Amino acid sequence: MTSKQTHSDTSGSRRMAWMDWFGLIALGLLMVCSLVLLGQLLNLDMLDNKYLLLLMAGILILNSGHAVVQLPRRPSKGGHAAKIGCGVLAVILSAGMIYGAVAGGSLKSAVTRIVGKMAEKQTIDIIVLKDNEASSIEDAVGYTFGVLENADQENTAEVLKTLSDLNPTSKAYASVPQLADALYDGEVDAIILNDGYLPILEQTEGYTDFDNYTRILKQFDFTKEVAPVVPNESITVEPFVVYCSGIDARNSDVNIQSLSDVNILAVVNPKSRQILLLNTPRDYFLPLSFNGQLDKLTHAGMYGIDESMRVLDDLYGVETQYYARVNFYGLTKIVDALGGVDVYSEQTFTTKVMQIPDKNGNLYDDYFSFTEGMNYNVDGQAALAFCRERYSFSDGDNQRGRNQMAMIKAIFNKATSPAILSTYGEVLDAVADTMITNMPYEDISSLVKMQLSDMSGWNITSYSVTGYGGTEECYSMPGQALWVMWPDYDTVNVAKDLIAQVMAGQTPVIPED
Repeated sequence: MTSKQTHSDTSGSRRMAWMDWFGLIALGLLMVCSLVLLGQLLNLDMLDNKYLLLLMAGILILNSGHAVVQLPRRPSKGGHAAKIGCGVLAVILSAGMIYGAVAGGSLKSAVTRIVGKMAEKQTIDIIVLKDNEASSIEDAVGYTFGVLENADQENTAEVLKTLSDLNPTSKAYASVPQLADALYDGEVDAIILNDGYLPILEQTEGYTDFDNYTRILKQFDFTKEVAPVVPNESITVEPFVVYCSGIDARNSDVNIQSLSDVNILAVVNPKSRQILLLNTPRDYFLPLSFNGQLDKLTHAGMYGIDESMRVLDDLYGVETQYYARVNFYGLTKIVDALGGVDVYSEQTFTTKVMQIPDKNGNLYDDYFSFTEGMNYNVDGQAALAFCRERYSFSDGDNQRGRNQMAMIKAIFNKATSPAILSTYGEVLDAVADTMITNMPYEDISSLVKMQLSDMSGWNITSYSVTGYGGTEECYSMPGQALWVMWPDYDTVNVAKDLIAQVMAGQTPVIPED
């Protein structure tokens, strides 16, 4: 044997050894990535068992096929090319599996941040006049604090206890406007007020510029825990109701206890694939559930999201199991993450100038125009303006409610379209930061599995109850005549009939005017 032949044989052996090792490493990588993907999907628990079994069978066959090619150390002529090709394919498939595992992990993380939220945070403000000399709460030694006489007493007492080292005194007032007047007139040095009352005060005649003359010296946060919702094993076959609440809080924390400006009941029948979106105007004048006193529906949110749910339950005779809450300012992030939405407008209108958050969350004044019919590629800022506008319409809050339901449909349609695949990460982050629900993870998992099992479409119907405007004294603002809407109980009865139809598995039929 010549030295040339020996050198050639040695080089060939080295090439074969390199190909063998590359194939084995690629096979090992594929097996590891397969296990990682399967583990993540099992942990996610959002695939129906039949899909999981098919996926597991496919992965087993895939790994077995690669093993057949890669395990023989000395393949026949042409076998090395198969090893290389199979190894390259294994690397590509492994990358796809890692991508799928990371996507599954992101989905699990995002949903976990959203679901099962059973706590509400209340923020209590220490408010002083803008020219007050105190730069921090430590400067408020010997201050007289104005407090509400018959509201939020537990939190107020806790704040005063926290401030005990400052030797504070307190003076009680019957209403929020009286509290504001006491601060203006110098009767007190500061006032202790639940942050949720500020939007109510600033909507009251004579106090709309309260923010211009005052500042918040200190804030205290209190968290109220709520009993968790027990997972519903029948959620895919029995009707249920979700309270959809939209808050307009200046605080970005969606857990904050606040007024609810959007009040929509979603009546869902998973068996018949029917969804009824039922809007109730924020100014509806209704008895509070916990004491029977009359107040505006939006004010019920001051006493917790559960109170808002119970007020609507009393009105419509239903039992709402779940809630989903979104901060209006967070809506901009969701719509932008979706790449904009196509929304149908019943009217052509231009919004009044309103404060809208920019990309950094800073507020600026702007207005937006919409045309009757479909409006395409509406971005987050425009979507927020579309949902908040009411002054451009003859029936004000009623039309705003219809617009809000139209936006829900637009977001639902975009979120369930293939277009979401390219931006799912951004959408998950936006939703996780701006939305909460008390629905357990297990219930969402069951609904997703149901939807993936047959990919059936949903029939979405919307309806808004109406009423008649006027002024009344409200429980939360005694001594003040506030604008309210008395319910039109004919429309409330129509809503009850629509709810009954959906509960019975029928397609809801809205009567003609």
